[in-house]
Amino acid sequence: MVLLSVTGTVRMILIIIAVFVIVRFIGRLLVAKRNLDEEKRYNQNNDAFKKAKEKSANEKGKVHIVEGGYRDAEDVDYEEVKED
Repeated sequence: MVLLSVTGTVRMILIIIAVFVIVRFIGRLLVAKRNLDEEKRYNQNNDAFKKAKEKSANEKGKVHIVEGGYRDAEDVDYEEVKED
């Protein structure tokens, strides 16, 4: 009788250890997946920033006229302001 309870206890301890090992392994896989997703998002943002910076550098000093833009503007005559 004592022998059966000792083997059952050892078996239960081994099952508990196996469950902890499996949970740790799954946790590590999920952390690795999250890190890969964050790295991919960082690289995409970094590439978009570099492209925008290159486009800005290429178009520096150029003027673009956009049709159909903001129309609620009022033209006024030039008037010189005198300083006292």
